[in-house]
Amino acid sequence: MARLPDPTGSLSPAAQALYDELVGWRGRIDGMYRSLLNHPELARRVSDLGTFLRFGGGTLPAAVRELVILWLARQVGAAYEWVKHEPPARAAGLSDPVIAALRAGREPPGLDETQQGSLVVARCVVESRSIPPDLQERLMGLVGMEGLIELVVLVGFYRMIAGVIFAFDVPLPEGEDAPF
Repeated sequence: MARLPDPTGSLSPAAQALYDELVGWRGRIDGMYRSLLNHPELARRVSDLGTFLRFGGGTLPAAVRELVILWLARQVGAAYEWVKHEPPARAAGLSDPVIAALRAGREPPGLDETQQGSLVVARCVVESRSIPPDLQERLMGLVGMEGLIELVVLVGFYRMIAGVIFAFDVPLPEGEDAPF
């Protein structure tokens, strides 16, 4: 088992301040960030990007962001990401049929043009291929250039997080069942 120790009982003052900041943004810290806190400076930098993408400054609509995160979680089999993001996806307005389709690995019903295009862009990122020019133009018209760039970085960020989760056998949060 590759699990890293939970360092929260012996954090330096700077790492404790980071932990408190993470709890402030996320409500509680479990698995993935506890693993990263074994390298506080890296945890801070990862957290800064994650916080920007999810909580502060991002331009993507919450429903698009959470749709893409759930889609990616299902594509790579990251149950931890799924259980952490299903509640925010519901809060952002994703419907039960959309969430059920994503969980089953099917195309979700009733998506708008921005959501559909965002999933195609996410597939391009996962498959390491270029975004078709017509889709890029259309999506830039819907979410702007910053939104398009943010979308690509969002997919890459959550792929990285999935890598941390898998590499260090990060368990599901207590009380959660595997979604797939």
